[in-house]
Amino acid sequence: MFEWISQYSSALQFFTSLGTLFIWLFYAQLLYSNYKRDTRPRVLINKGVGGVDLDSPCLICNMSKEPIFLQCLVVELETSEGTFFAPATDSDEGLDKEENRKNMGDRTRQGPLHGGSCIEVKNFRQLINRAAAAGNLSVGSGLPQDREVEFLSVRLTVISIYGPEDHPFGAARSFSLDWTNGDREDLKIQPMSLDTERLTSKKDKEQVAKWLWEYL
Repeated sequence: MFEWISQYSSALQFFTSLGTLFIWLFYAQLLYSNYKRDTRPRVLINKGVGGVDLDSPCLICNMSKEPIFLQCLVVELETSEGTFFAPATDSDEGLDKEENRKNMGDRTRQGPLHGGSCIEVKNFRQLINRAAAAGNLSVGSGLPQDREVEFLSVRLTVISIYGPEDHPFGAARSFSLDWTNGDREDLKIQPMSLDTERLTSKKDKEQVAKWLWEYL
């Protein structure tokens, strides 16, 4: 056996080195995957637990390892008359000049959000009202006043800056609007996907940049 090992020592050394290389490449890939996962921004958009009506709060959670800076919130309302967009970063309630400095968190949602933190933006009724107003639709308490108009879905896009990155990123989630038993006074809201979508395509990034120029 020793003679065989001596005879083929060069080949054995080659395959041993090759195996060692593959092992190092495997661990390098694991380290890179963990690094990429830790440094990738992740934002969750959800409705308050247990709520299914329009008064359910809309929650934004930063699940990234580092803080993010919320720049802009955009609400998109899909209706039978078309799709309408509106910014939802600032509060609908005006504050006087003396209160602006003290109650900045009540006036705008723009600002830093630490890793693992969660904020309540508005309830979905307020979001729908804002987008409907942008489309000049007659709306009351989040419900269309015109019997011919139907609200189909609402989508919220969060535009943020992640600590280590130079460019803004977007995250979005859509929610369906369903009439319960045909009752137009009883509108229910449900998420249309299991998770929040990361806007990474070229088209999405162009739309994010356009909204920033338009709404900031």
